[in-house]
Amino acid sequence: MFFGDAHGDLDPVIAAVERFRPGAIMLLGDIQARQPLHIELQSILNLTEVWWVPGNHDTDTAEYHDHAWHSELADRNLHGRIVEIAGYKVAGLGGIFRSKIWDPRRPIEEAAFQSSDAMRRTMKSHERWRDGISRKHRSSIFPDEYQRLLRSGPADILVTHEAPSAHPHGWKAIDELAEKLSVQLIVHGHHHESRDYISEGLMPAAAPFCAFGVDMGSYLAWPRDPQGETWLGSPPSPSQDLLDLAAQVFGAEAQAWLDKPYTLLEGQTPAAFAAGGGSDKVRSILNSIQHGGVV
Repeated sequence: MFFGDAHGDLDPVIAAVERFRPGAIMLLGDIQARQPLHIELQSILNLTEVWWVPGNHDTDTAEYHDHAWHSELADRNLHGRIVEIAGYKVAGLGGIFRSKIWDPRRPIEEAAFQSSDAMRRTMKSHERWRDGISRKHRSSIFPDEYQRLLRSGPADILVTHEAPSAHPHGWKAIDELAEKLSVQLIVHGHHHESRDYISEGLMPAAAPFCAFGVDMGSYLAWPRDPQGETWLGSPPSPSQDLLDLAAQVFGAEAQAWLDKPYTLLEGQTPAAFAAGGGSDKVRSILNSIQHGGVV
């Protein structure tokens, strides 16, 4: 299962793992863990394998950086390598393209810095962070990392923070990497959208790979979810009558309530619990809230 940008809220990840028990999960960047990642996810570490790639916001603060790169799950950072995970060879490319390092619309030879070490050598001591490159650029993609991954294939799946070129803000360099690695699937985060690029007509059905974007708080199960259902992308939405009832009770905050995990629902979100066959219970809770009853 692939999870979109958490931005500090890992409760939906925990709830989904407890419900579905996937063989492995991948966090697609912008985790921004509030505690070391192994502590945030300690309740599920015995239920699944946890892997991750960094996003641009994971270097916004020293705490976000250290809670990922210096956690006990630091070795599960897939950036720049290929690892066999749950029976698939999975390649990872975290971070984002920043023009100060490399604009991939230009030839790679024209990049300002080919590697983080090359950048470090140009920096004065006061510009460095912990005697290395600046913290911000530890979530930048350097040409040598990209080229090393390019030579490391083949792989089955490519996980990235950046999007492929089918996205309006995506990159052809991601497509080229996927094609060179001969992957069947690209999954990315970053843009807070759940997208099936082929079904939405953004990529031809004959494309060499399929691609999905995963929204913040959502997930993609591949190739089938652990309950044997065939849908891919974000979890199924609750029925329209539940959506209408939630809107009556919470107004503009209805979707936020539907997407927040609750102990009363076995740690699941109301949306996921309803989609899994518990719509009557969710409806009962909403009615109790609306009419002042006991939940």
